[in-house]
This record gives sequence, C-alpha cells and structure tokens, in this order.
Amino acid sequence: MAMSRSARITFLLLLDILFFFVELIVGYAVGSLALIADSFHMLNDVMSLIVALYAIKLTTSTERDSRYSYGWHRAEILAALVNGVFLLALCFSISLEALERFFETPEISNPRLVVVVGSLGLASNIVGLFLFHEHGHSHGQSEDPTTRASLVLTAQEIAQARSMSRTDPISNEILPPSNDETTPLLQEHTDPAPALSRGHSHGSSMNMRALVLHVLGDALGNVGVIATGLIIWKTSWSFKYYFDPIISLVITLIIFSSALPLVRSASFILLQGVPSTVSLDEIKKSILAEHGVISLHELHVWQLSETKIVASVHVLAERRYDFMHIAANIRGTLHRLGIHSSTIQPEYIQTDNPDSKRTNGSSCLITCPPDQACDPSQHACCPPPSDDV
Repeated sequence: MAMSRSARITFLLLLDILFFFVELIVGYAVGSLALIADSFHMLNDVMSLIVALYAIKLTTSTERDSRYSYGWHRAEILAALVNGVFLLALCFSISLEALERFFETPEISNPRLVVVVGSLGLASNIVGLFLFHEHGHSHGQSEDPTTRASLVLTAQEIAQARSMSRTDPISNEILPPSNDETTPLLQEHTDPAPALSRGHSHGSSMNMRALVLHVLGDALGNVGVIATGLIIWKTSWSFKYYFDPIISLVITLIIFSSALPLVRSASFILLQGVPSTVSLDEIKKSILAEHGVISLHELHVWQLSETKIVASVHVLAERRYDFMHIAANIRGTLHRLGIHSSTIQPEYIQTDNPDSKRTNGSSCLITCPPDQACDPSQHACCPPPSDDV
C-alpha cells in the first residue's frame, strides 16, 4: 500500500528527530563541535517538516476562524521567518565557539564514534533519497520527484495544493479563486520581471536548483563530520584537532547560506513588498490605456504567500463608460501579469471637465464622513485633495 505524502513526511520527521538527538548528544559527549553543528543542520530539516505537517493540518481543517479573512496562507511565511532567525542566531553562536577553539583546542575523546554517527547520518540521507525517489517513480511522478530534500523544501507547495482543493468559504468572499492561483515567485528579487509564459519553467528550474543545493548541503555536512573523525582518529598530526572547528565553520556557512535568503524572502513578503515578477509601471500603463480611465491612485501590489499575489487600486473613470466593463478589462490585465486576486475601487469625477484639479491621480474622491472626528490626512489610506483637508 502506497504511503501518502503526509505519512512520508511523518516518517522522515521521526528519522530526522532521531538523528538530531543522536548527533547532538554524541557531539557534546565527545566534544565534537562539527557533529554539534551538523545536528543543528538536521534541526533545520526537522523544523521545515513540522511546518509542512502543520500546514497540511491547517488547510484540511474544517474549523474556520472569521478573524483571519485570508485564512492561514501566511502561517508558513511566519514559521519560515522564525526558523530563519533561529538558524542565523545559531550560526553566530557556533561561529564564536569555533573561533574560540582555534585558540584553545580541546581533544575529541572518541573520534571513532564521531565517524560512526557521521556515517549513519550520511546513510540516512542516502536511504531517504533513494526511498522517496523510488516511490515517486513507481507512481509515474517523474516530473515531481518526491525525494528526501524535496519534502523539506516544499512545505508551502503542500499547503497551497491542499488549500486550492479545499477552499475556505470566508476567503472566497474576498479573494475569488481562478484557474491559475499559483504564480511561482521563488526567485531572486534582483531578476527582471519575466513573461508569464516563462514563469512555470523558471520556477521549476529554481526549485530544482534549490533541491540540488539542499542535497549537497546535507551530504557535505555528513562528509565533513566523517572526515574530521577520520583525521583525528587515524593521523598523528599536531594540528589535527583544528579540523573540528574548521569543519564546524564550513557547516555553519552552509546553514547561513540557506537561512539568510529565507529570512530575506519571508521578511519581504511580511512587509508586503512588490514582487520582483511585477512591474508597477507596466500595470499603470496598462490600466491607463483602458478606455474610460482618467487616472489611478492607491495602487498596491503585494504577496499573500510565496505563490499568491494580491493587488488593489483606485480608478478614476468617466461616467459615460460602464465601469463593470472597465473593471473586467483591468482584471484581465492583472491576470496576464500573474495577479489573480484584486480589488478595484471606482471613483467618478464630479464635473464634466476631466482636467479638474480633483483628477490629479493622487487623491481620493471618496473622503471620510463629515461627522467623523478623524484627521483624513493621517488616518485615511488615501487622503483627499489638499484643499479639502
């Protein structure tokens, strides 16, 4: 009987937890900093898998909370940020300990045990890799290899797939689903905005590159631990104990290289930055090209999660045009640009003169109610014209 993905994740999670404690306990027992560092590298996988399981639980739960109108789309992002910050702090701590060992080098009491534990850790990586890879091929999933590392890397994809198959009715009222709700955004923020037709292939190549780097990082950590144990065990070099802090720093760099981009990406999403795949200038140009549109303001584009982009805009239009037709065209434009959840607020000019000072494109025509004791210039997200403030 085939194992479900959640069952495979649970199996892998238990295996990683076991080796985390084994490496951590043995590392402290024999005084091997390299083994301790590799155990925390394993902890990174453990935390990622816990996020994956929790995401599945949230997205398959029948309980709904009206306080979260967007559902739990950002639960993984928040967990990723916490995970990344923890790993960065851990890198700093291990680096200080490694630098200290260059001046006061303690002996490793049982290097043979270090080699054994490191070999078992490498074996678990290899067994997991072939086990899950074989499982994927046996079910004809050659385009979606379910390897040990891919399970760790795709927590968000699991949650997204489950949420699309079982949509939250509360979220439906605010963000109507479409046929293509998942635009890949796993790319560097310095890249130019790609064409939509290339988004899937680019995202797939980035995921494959991340998968390869993850596998190499896991294997390199284990190989480094084994090499350290063998050098200390089999050689009589006077400087052999320096290999332990050196390998520790190498493993720390591996952890840092994955934790820093994780923190940057999660922070960028939580700060609601404009995705690198979206050009605001292109959106403005496309909307202003629609018949009946005079100007626009309050254009905001942000990421709800790694695969879901949201936009909102206020559009100043002429009364003689049907705004439903204008909004449909604008929504079609946003869809072509990879934005599938949008809110379009219509505003109409008060006079027949389109050159009125109230059509400067930077102020709202819908102001705060006159009986409300609030300063619209500070509390309104879209302030009225300066002469009305």
